[in-house]
Amino acid sequence: MAILKLAVLIALAAALANAQSANPGIGSNPTADGATDDVTSNTGPNGSEDWLNTGITGDGWSPPYLALEDIYHISLDEFYAGIGSPCKQYDQYFQSASSKYGVDAVILAVLAMQESSCNADAGGPTPGLMQVSCDNYPDGQCTDSIQDNVDAGTKYLTDQIDSSGGNALQAFGSYNGWFVKDSGLNGNKGLTEDYPCSDEGQSNGVPQNLDYLHQVLNGWLMGLDVYGDDNWIGTYGCDQSCGDGSKC
Repeated sequence: MAILKLAVLIALAAALANAQSANPGIGSNPTADGATDDVTSNTGPNGSEDWLNTGITGDGWSPPYLALEDIYHISLDEFYAGIGSPCKQYDQYFQSASSKYGVDAVILAVLAMQESSCNADAGGPTPGLMQVSCDNYPDGQCTDSIQDNVDAGTKYLTDQIDSSGGNALQAFGSYNGWFVKDSGLNGNKGLTEDYPCSDEGQSNGVPQNLDYLHQVLNGWLMGLDVYGDDNWIGTYGCDQSCGDGSKC
């Protein structure tokens, strides 16, 4: 009986592990602290969530350095064959922006999937596939052109990379509205764990998702569906509101 109970416990543990982790077969990034071959709720090939979020639980976000070309990710074909299938119809636009700005097309497709679920008709103040403000369009004016939209998102990303001295982590964070320590915001502390749902944080609109970097770098870029079956990726559990008790 004891052996049977032990077998049942082992089986349950294995089932839980399978439900809460995924192995993209990519390996772990040697330039990222806490990187693991498997994706878990708080780790993955591009580093641990604690590392990506350095400073958020203390005196403000101080993003560690990771160059764009050093980020691990699946191939574009793998992305289109999996969760990124809605993005495939826009491949020509991602390829054009990739050539123009020197950003791998799969990163652009992943951002479009994360931002709008690859819906070119997504509305709001930051419309379209890439969900960036009209300031990034030609002449600072939004247009109906899908290519202008993808170019605008790519331009914003590369501008942020350039302004951060080549740090892709800071650039991705900026894409989601994150800001660094000594930025002048949040009492000059930058983004902190308590900020998204503080009075000041909520006064600035939709709160930042503190799982964002982990979900993009270790979720979407690994071909995992962060909005669907793989929504266990991340430890803050933010639904981009402050009414559920989460820190966002």
